[in-house]
Amino acid sequence: MKSNLGNNRSVGRIIKGIGGFYTVESQGALYTLKAAGKFRNDVKTPLPGDFVEFDPQEGDDGAFDAIRPRRNQLIRPRVANVDLVFALVSARDPAPDYLLLDKLCISAAMMDIQVVAVLNKCDLTDEAAKATFLDTYRAFTPLCASHLTGEGMGRLRALARGRVSCFAGQSGVGKSSITRAFLPEREEIKVSGLSQKTRRGRHTTRHAELLPMEEGGGYLVDTPGFSLMELPLMEPERLKDYYPEFLPYEGKCRFAGCLHHREPDCAVKAAVEVGSIPRARWERYGALLAEAQEKWRKRYE
Repeated sequence: MKSNLGNNRSVGRIIKGIGGFYTVESQGALYTLKAAGKFRNDVKTPLPGDFVEFDPQEGDDGAFDAIRPRRNQLIRPRVANVDLVFALVSARDPAPDYLLLDKLCISAAMMDIQVVAVLNKCDLTDEAAKATFLDTYRAFTPLCASHLTGEGMGRLRALARGRVSCFAGQSGVGKSSITRAFLPEREEIKVSGLSQKTRRGRHTTRHAELLPMEEGGGYLVDTPGFSLMELPLMEPERLKDYYPEFLPYEGKCRFAGCLHHREPDCAVKAAVEVGSIPRARWERYGALLAEAQEKWRKRYE
């Protein structure tokens, strides 16, 4: 990214940060910089993906002193200015956590980030299960993928080209395996199987990092896996706004402000009954709505 700041000031993107040092890419060059002292007392912590301003100098002892406004920011993983989230579940080992997948889709939608729902390790399941997944998540450009058979990998590459793309999902779903398939030259990307004791994924990535893609440009974010995720506090009636399947039915219910859950003459429930909206998504929406209502009731406690 070129700078128009003048006075030899530069703008670059943070690629990674470890131990107080940040690798910043600017106009094809890499700089190892520290954050200026003022950030120690600032609630805005530098993140991979941030665009920062600095004075380039000889050696690796420089510092950046400004962070440009973010378009968005993910909390888990901690990365900024993401264009696309690949929200992964695995077909098996570990068992797919669809409630977590729904939370990932909601979180990305809240920040206006495009979501692609991915059923990874699809070589471990049958065609019927894959068809069910594709139908259930049809609002999120869904695809099935396997780095072993190559299924879906071409589509993943095409979607990631020229963007900052983030793989997100519980531990063990294969985020690092897909990244390794995309970037075979990055031998430092560690891939680990499941814990034999818990049958859950083991963390193989310790920090978020932007990995540059040579083919078509763009970056991949290899991130720590996680198994639990909480949605932020919100007014319960806002939750439905993050379900694209519901949007065509807004204003068609009997009651204004319908939550699309228990109300009579609800257009969304009618769509569920005829199969226009996936029932599984609507049922999990009910569980998340109850969670949001409980949090809202206790917001002052």
